[in-house]
Amino acid sequence: MSDAPVIVARIARPHGIRGGLLLEAETDRAEALFRAGRRLHLIDGDTDAGARARGRAGGALQPRALTLETARLHGRRWLVEVREVADRTAAEGLRGARLAVPREELPDLPDGGYLLHDLIGMSVCEDGVAIGVIREVYDQPGAPLLALDVGGRERLIPFEAELVVELDFEAGEVRMKLPAGLLDI
Repeated sequence: MSDAPVIVARIARPHGIRGGLLLEAETDRAEALFRAGRRLHLIDGDTDAGARARGRAGGALQPRALTLETARLHGRRWLVEVREVADRTAAEGLRGARLAVPREELPDLPDGGYLLHDLIGMSVCEDGVAIGVIREVYDQPGAPLLALDVGGRERLIPFEAELVVELDFEAGEVRMKLPAGLLDI
């Protein structure tokens, strides 16, 4: 399992004129993670070079981490205010950025538990044959989708219990039984 920071949210859009942010949680432990004082690390979005190249915020640099001052549910999203973002213009520059926390700051998992993040880099195999490597996991409402690199092309497959034969973290393999023709779509 990777020691890389774990993605816990994506900034959906700004909210209000004082720099509020609406987050799409990518964790089922949002209540434990989104609390005042928590630092969330920016993984992508308009950070340093991107902000300068586009001339955003008068050439000012975007922060590399955000410190939550407030956080609450707002419909299905989290509405947060952060110390480093003072207005809507600065918040707009963060749209689409993903936020992460170090693995050691996550709540404990139950025995045998794992994070979807842990699947990235594993091979997907069917009947002993490697199909592709997991490059990303999209946590969708119905079922997570695995984005596989199959011969240089991305293929999305559902990560559903009835398709998974075995997860072997030591071997770095997800053994699956896929419906016929799924990879041809």
